[in-house]
Amino acid sequence: MARRNSLILLIIIVLFAVTVWIVLPATSALGHSGMQLGLDLVGGVHLVYQADFSGNTTTDQQAAMDRVILTIKKRIDSFGVTEPVIQQLGSDRILVELPGFTDIDAAKSLVEQTGFLEFREVEKKYDGSLVTLADYLSGNVTNFVDTGETANRVFVDQSSQGSKYGQLIAIMTKTNDGLIFTAANGTIMDRDSLKNYSTDSSWISARGDDGTALTGALLSDAQPNINTTTNKPEVDISWNDTGTVIFDQLAARMHNPAGSGGTYDLKYALGIFLDNNLISAPQLIEAQYGGKGSISGSFDISSATDLANLLKSGSLPVQLIKPPLFQEKISASLGTDSLNLSLRAGLIGIGLIILFMLAYYRSLGAVAVAALCVYGAISMAIFKMIPVTLTLPGIAGFIISIGMAVDANILIFERMKEEIKLGRTLEASVSEGFRRAWPSIRDSNVSTFITCIILFWFGNTFGASMVKGFAITLFLGVAVSMFTAVFVTQTFLNTLIRSGTVKKLLHGSVK
Repeated sequence: MARRNSLILLIIIVLFAVTVWIVLPATSALGHSGMQLGLDLVGGVHLVYQADFSGNTTTDQQAAMDRVILTIKKRIDSFGVTEPVIQQLGSDRILVELPGFTDIDAAKSLVEQTGFLEFREVEKKYDGSLVTLADYLSGNVTNFVDTGETANRVFVDQSSQGSKYGQLIAIMTKTNDGLIFTAANGTIMDRDSLKNYSTDSSWISARGDDGTALTGALLSDAQPNINTTTNKPEVDISWNDTGTVIFDQLAARMHNPAGSGGTYDLKYALGIFLDNNLISAPQLIEAQYGGKGSISGSFDISSATDLANLLKSGSLPVQLIKPPLFQEKISASLGTDSLNLSLRAGLIGIGLIILFMLAYYRSLGAVAVAALCVYGAISMAIFKMIPVTLTLPGIAGFIISIGMAVDANILIFERMKEEIKLGRTLEASVSEGFRRAWPSIRDSNVSTFITCIILFWFGNTFGASMVKGFAITLFLGVAVSMFTAVFVTQTFLNTLIRSGTVKKLLHGSVK
């Protein structure tokens, strides 16, 4: 029993050290340099966009606006913890306020990105050889090599390494005047400017047997993952019923008959394009995949997670006119004085709780304070790693959870004191006190969890982001408090009792 307690104590000490390292403001290996604060505490970026309905006169405008807002929310706040302000202004404008952003261009990029995922294959000549940009640079070429595919061709940089690999060079379309090359910004390109990329491939849409293009619209899910073979991040994707059929049709037609042992050949590659940029071009090595696949590339965990969220959120149903009608950095909505007063009030409240525990429970109170320090470090580390955007209501939820953590200790201590008065030994009193107090702690915390779920649902359904922040921090705080009350406090007490120098620790706290 003593050995088990020592092992748990060691785990708690290591956990406390790790969480303190995470919480410290210095940049850690996890990439978090500080707590993420909300608009009311640090301000952010304020953007106002106008939706472009000029080319969609038959579109249900209000339904389209609702979808735009929902898509932007999913893209920015996939876990419901960022607490942006996204709401409709008038009939065709959208207000977006992003907390913590200091770079307006980065904020605009996050809102404006379309996230159009499509799958392409290299265009082939009649003899099976691959078509390159050089085949189209001659001025007398006015038609596609593969006349059966009439949609545009995409050319990307496949010779460069690093961040430039896969970047869009040009999009080629067929018009009444012949073949036209355009850059990413839509400007027409001179053919002479493309000669340095003449060996790069011509990519055409990958289509099923019925001519349906394989795009991100046919995805059912996308999740970041670590490939157990390469130990590198990737994005696992799964298809809906239609996508499953088309993907397997492509695999049956394009797969490398040599399988994974075959030499890499673009003839068997399925190009994965996001907004006309090539992410990856893996070979199809199987004739059937059953609706599952993965996107690999130069990802880290963060970029893989961003890509998965972007793919799941989909494209905007209508275009947003760029640049936004209005853009500016905004300061904290509460103001510095309100923020300082609120933080001071929170610190005074925590200080009074500590003084009460020390004055009333004496030695037991010191144990509770030590467990409270572990609780605070773990909670803040969780907030930072998710990350949770802390607003003033969120901080209030966390402070309330501190009170509930202390309440759990009080229940345990009172039961222990009763057991000591009945004549039990210190070890037996600790064990029995925890056992008898646990049902009350469990039931009160479960009722709090249910309340938090209701508050989160209310905030998610009616757009009350501040309510969501309160619910999230309270839920996480109470969950951590259950751990510290049951494991940390009990371990600390058992360690002190077995040390031999504090045999009368609990007797000194009994009144």
